[in-house]
Amino acid sequence: MRTLTAPLACGAALVLGLTACNPARQAHPEPLTSQSPAKAALPPEKTPDASPSSGKAEGVTAGPVSTAYPVEGRNLRLVRTGDALALQFDFYNGTQDPLSIDSFGLDAREQLMALVDLPRGTAYGPIGGSGADARVAASSDERIEPGGSVTVTAVFAAPPKEAKQMLVLLDGLLPVKVPITTGDLADSPVLRGGPTDRPQTGPLLCRAGGPSTETFKLPSDVLFAFGSAQLSPAAKAALAALRNRVEAESGAVTVNGHTDSVGDNASNQRLSEQRAAAVDQALHAGLGGEFSYADKGHGESEPVAPNTLPDGSDNPDGRAQNRRVEVAIKSGTQVKERTSDTSLSDAGLDVQVAGLQRMSGYVLASVKVTNPGSEPAKIDYDNSFTPHELTPGQLALAGKSGTYDLCAFDLPTYFDFIGTLSQRFSPGKLGLIPAGAGVTLWGLFPAPPAATTSLQVQIGGYGERLPAEITPEG
Repeated sequence: MRTLTAPLACGAALVLGLTACNPARQAHPEPLTSQSPAKAALPPEKTPDASPSSGKAEGVTAGPVSTAYPVEGRNLRLVRTGDALALQFDFYNGTQDPLSIDSFGLDAREQLMALVDLPRGTAYGPIGGSGADARVAASSDERIEPGGSVTVTAVFAAPPKEAKQMLVLLDGLLPVKVPITTGDLADSPVLRGGPTDRPQTGPLLCRAGGPSTETFKLPSDVLFAFGSAQLSPAAKAALAALRNRVEAESGAVTVNGHTDSVGDNASNQRLSEQRAAAVDQALHAGLGGEFSYADKGHGESEPVAPNTLPDGSDNPDGRAQNRRVEVAIKSGTQVKERTSDTSLSDAGLDVQVAGLQRMSGYVLASVKVTNPGSEPAKIDYDNSFTPHELTPGQLALAGKSGTYDLCAFDLPTYFDFIGTLSQRFSPGKLGLIPAGAGVTLWGLFPAPPAATTSLQVQIGGYGERLPAEITPEG
């Protein structure tokens, strides 16, 4: 893992490197890819609706992470533009003071933003990366006055045509699912051209563990090109990152390949075997001889999602979840659990689980941290990976079958994992929760088995694990 030099406001400094590439499609014979209970993990989203005045579709609204920083992402829209996908929204300043886009990292340099295609396990950063070539721009670089807004536009590589929505991540705002549409956008220079050879796309990297095991799930659609069992550049980078996340120093590595149900059984079985072998060889080269290695293809025999909808029609999102490679590492020694201090408890902060929501093979968790005191409270949150330790405000999940870590992705970003992006919780000094204010901390995890209906939530800085029911996918 290498270190990025960045201002403290970035909220994270450690990153994983990625050789960017377009999301690859699934190989033949599978078709071209397209995806008392706790409260819902996120507040209800505003679904697209027709505006009576304009007749045009309105976008989704993303609310603030902190009640002390009342900003909003209004009219979030994702529009296909040729071979790219444009995100456009109005960043609204609900505070009493002027703000700027770069104060939230929503500029071309920091880019505290990303898109996630959950069924295909793929993350997207803005085309061009950070710097002069980045295709991110605001309608004005001037201050956003209280009650005012500016329009922000960012351009990403387009997901497969079968993808119908994305999870949108923006600093200072709660993540929301936004449908992909066609239509008009406000003019922006980043829509009129620019580099397309740095699309910043890669697979999610999610780890689950038991007392002596670690498992990683990787989506096949990014690992392999259509009709091939040869690893893509993104796959090679993801497997290098996986090696950095493996905690065992020796043991048995088993790679399992899976396909969807399209095509004949024999072809699917052969494809799953070839892909498992390719990943096995790459891991062997990286992890070395302290491990034993085995690979196995399961074809279409072990789906994790329906390949068809209840009416018998095709289910592209379900098939995408079934096309996967799973890596299991059984260690001869016990895998260490994440430890935590008690800084949140010591600061007198109230912590409650807001919800656990299943989403296309993942669980989106949210926790509400409230300051009931009369003075500001410090929370030294950091979105960076620290082995064996949960820093204050970072989340983890645990159940009878093991523990679940935050999902990461290998884009060159100022944040390591898919969770609260920075510690901008109030105007002024970072990492402070004002008296009476509340902050929603969130994170994305690999889903437990379908039969699991509840988990325990561990919060860095809080001594005890909190039980919560899992809301089924709706």
